[in-house]
Amino acid sequence: MTTDSLTRPAARRSGPSAPRPTRIAGLDGLRAVAVLLVVAYHLAPSLVPGGYVGVDVFFVLSGFLITTILLREHARTGRVSLTRFWRHRVRRLVPALVAVVTATLAAVALPAAIGAARGIPVEGSPWGDVLVGVRAHVGAAATFTSNWELVASGRSYAEASMPGLFENLWSLSVEEQFYVLWPLAVIGALALGIRARRAAVLAGALAALSAAGMAVLWPADGDPTRVYMGTDTHAFGLMIGAALAFWWTWERGRRTKRERAPGALALGAVAFAALAAIAMAMPWDSPWAYRGGLLLASLATAAAIRMVLVVPEVGARLDVAPLRWVGDRSYGIYLWHWPVLIVVATAVDGGRVRDASVLTVVLTVLVTLAASAASYRWLEAPMRRMGPRRALRLAGGRVRAALRGERWARVAAIVVIGATAVGLAGWGLTAAPTRTSLQVQLDAGAAAVRAASLIDVTPSAPRPSAPPPAPASSAPSPSASPSAVPSAAPKRPAVPDGSDVTVVGDSVTLGSAPALASALPGVAVDAEVGRQFSQGVDRVEALEGKGRLRPYVVVALGTNGEVPADQMDRLVAAVGDRTLVLVTPYGDRSWMAGSQRAVRQAARGHANVVVADWQAAVEEDPSVLGPDGIHPDATGMKVFARVVERGLLRAVSARTG
Repeated sequence: MTTDSLTRPAARRSGPSAPRPTRIAGLDGLRAVAVLLVVAYHLAPSLVPGGYVGVDVFFVLSGFLITTILLREHARTGRVSLTRFWRHRVRRLVPALVAVVTATLAAVALPAAIGAARGIPVEGSPWGDVLVGVRAHVGAAATFTSNWELVASGRSYAEASMPGLFENLWSLSVEEQFYVLWPLAVIGALALGIRARRAAVLAGALAALSAAGMAVLWPADGDPTRVYMGTDTHAFGLMIGAALAFWWTWERGRRTKRERAPGALALGAVAFAALAAIAMAMPWDSPWAYRGGLLLASLATAAAIRMVLVVPEVGARLDVAPLRWVGDRSYGIYLWHWPVLIVVATAVDGGRVRDASVLTVVLTVLVTLAASAASYRWLEAPMRRMGPRRALRLAGGRVRAALRGERWARVAAIVVIGATAVGLAGWGLTAAPTRTSLQVQLDAGAAAVRAASLIDVTPSAPRPSAPPPAPASSAPSPSASPSAVPSAAPKRPAVPDGSDVTVVGDSVTLGSAPALASALPGVAVDAEVGRQFSQGVDRVEALEGKGRLRPYVVVALGTNGEVPADQMDRLVAAVGDRTLVLVTPYGDRSWMAGSQRAVRQAARGHANVVVADWQAAVEEDPSVLGPDGIHPDATGMKVFARVVERGLLRAVSARTG
């Protein structure tokens, strides 16, 4: 084909299939960099907070390679065979995917089944947590719609209490959807005679639309899962790669590589520096990630690819043996590392995936490398090289040879292991519970709130505002015994009666509601999953307007988003003369430090505001949290209630002092 046209093929080759494209040095090294970034992000997110951009590196590589394959086939044969293209994609992706799903399901189902046999319910157990939603995940994996299944389920990719066993397949689904649709677009461009340079511009325009969609649809105070996983809003990396393929087709004959090399080298060096900076400094929930950060990472990847195209010597150096080995197995490493991490973290760390121990990290790396190497050697490479029919015939021949050589015990062991794995995987699908242990805890908290009438939401006429707390010199309650009447010695401050306390919070508070009810009988608890700080302020204002806000107001918010200064001012104004106890939030989120500062600053700036330091309690003993590192476990619920009690006691001391 010519360098500026997509319609005039080069000399055609006969035969049903075209030869494989010439290998481009450096791309395996880039694949290795991409998968290492993703693995590092999942194993040590605090060290590489932006390592997830490795997915965007993969997207750009895929867009470039797929478009290049289609253009080369058209140049060789004068046509593009969709059947052959899709068949090759199935060979490349499906066998390893089936192996990962079956093996990891079996690995989770085995301890869950053993526990069930011992009378331990699957629901609410650590292994049951891993199985929650797995039927939908497997169905989505089979149809390559994992990204949309996760979006439709309403589960946050970052904040789910137990990350899904196959949630990493979302990016594979985006790529597969691209593989289905993009060849049709390329064939259309070829049929219409659109030249390579114009096609590059059109692909770039599609990338710009996708990036603009991500920026516009990103919710300023919500969860970015929709824009991050949506094919429409995260297709810009694929389209940038496709644009580069078209542009490279046009550019190759315009100038010599030697003339282009200095600029490509300089731009490539800047690109690698930009990727490194993004990987080290752009958290997943950072607003600028969706307003240009991910787009910048994709453009940097395109610049790096162009560098290895123009300067093959750089590509050869990038393909050093270790990186080439990892790059060849990058697909398997990406597939295996996430479910292996979940299984190992559940077995070793009680499910703390986001705060994995050193042992969990080491075991995950070793198992992932072993599994991906085995998959590449005995499954992926044979399937790609020979196709499923020849590969199965070869496997059958080896089995027959083993039986003739009286190695039947080895064959029998393999058959038994395989059948057991399939059986366990099937049992795991049927026994998968519908709720995680956190959901069980939250449901119990909501039930406790309803059963004890802890919150008054009846839309009746407003009552007068709650009276302010009695001064320290007030007479004792008539119900107090004579012996409790203080003498000349000052009375030691006591925690207020629960009937004088309103607690407004999010899911951390909701899960702790039974402990709060036990510690503060009569307390009014108003808690909701996913509640933002501004929504909590709205609720406080509503309760105050109805005369249902009690003398002591405890607010435990900030887990789900920032604490803006204007919203804090609104809260203080709504509380008025009452005492406000602010609970410091805790969690591994980019906004958390700012939220904690806002709480402490409010306490320093207002005489009627005190702090209940949940943050300090967790930092002193992190084991009080559940697997997600945010919500308290059974012991942590009691600790949370004690923190609130101490805050109320501090408030009483401040008023009486």
